[in-house]
Amino acid sequence: MKDTTTKEYKKVKIEGILSLTEFSGEYGMTPEEVVVFHNKHCSIQEILTLSLPKYVEYVYIPSDKFEIREHKLLKSATLDLPTHLSEKIYGVIIRFLPKDLQIHYKIKVKRTPTYVELTKEKTYVNNQGIDKIIEQLFEKAEQVLYPLQILVKNNGGLDAIVNHEQISHRWKTDCFPKLKEYYQSETTDQILEQMDQAYTDLNLKKDLLDRNLFYKFFFLPVYKGYPRFLKKDLLEVCFSGLSQQIGYEAEFALSREYTRGNKIALKITGTEEDNPFNRNKAKGQVNFLYKFHRETREIFSITGYCSTFEKGIEYKIDFQLYEQ
Repeated sequence: MKDTTTKEYKKVKIEGILSLTEFSGEYGMTPEEVVVFHNKHCSIQEILTLSLPKYVEYVYIPSDKFEIREHKLLKSATLDLPTHLSEKIYGVIIRFLPKDLQIHYKIKVKRTPTYVELTKEKTYVNNQGIDKIIEQLFEKAEQVLYPLQILVKNNGGLDAIVNHEQISHRWKTDCFPKLKEYYQSETTDQILEQMDQAYTDLNLKKDLLDRNLFYKFFFLPVYKGYPRFLKKDLLEVCFSGLSQQIGYEAEFALSREYTRGNKIALKITGTEEDNPFNRNKAKGQVNFLYKFHRETREIFSITGYCSTFEKGIEYKIDFQLYEQ
């Protein structure tokens, strides 16, 4: 949007047919106020009326209104990956329906110029500590991951695990022998053997992190350009309760304006893609809102849900992540 500066007004370039109602709302004015001000400063050929839509190349508005509007607008339709040093703690809440199961935990995210380091705290199920044997086993085994150092792609996606050798050493020398000794059953033996294979070289098994909802959404490749502030892409989410990967035809809409809290907003919406099993049946939806810090582009919050249907029953994942 081009403009010419004067002491009293700005000339705002209009693309296409002018919508007075929409245009005036963007600048905090009424259509009447826009027309009166514009006609006071324009040439005879540019005179506007309230009643008739008109092609006009420029609209004259008060300079102060223009500056207020400009301060609210993104200057670029590209989200750049944060690369500076920082340390944040996020609270994560995930609810699964129709199971009515909720888990929550805190996770510390430390950014360095080369990698992102994560440290996860204790997991709670339905606001209670974990007490079931298998869940305890997974929780103890998972802690071997941390601190977890991740190399991130330019688009924010997970690239590689930097300290995989250290994690493997911790697992082999300490955690695995202790868990093997403490949990002795055919079921736990099978689980531990599978974990042992995964921890041998995590970079060969890093797709397992993609099935984890925190890693899926926190490292979603959203740092990219959005032509005309919009981009369409396929989004896949693992529904562990169904042992299925659900694909969505999603639209990524980058808001041109900062939020009231001075954050950058990215809205992700879409519908479950067609497949032989859901044709002519109800389809799931995806609806997420990402908010980023204005200056650093770091994630401030992620909220939303995704859903699918299985035998007529809706399965839904509600996901919330907030900086604390």
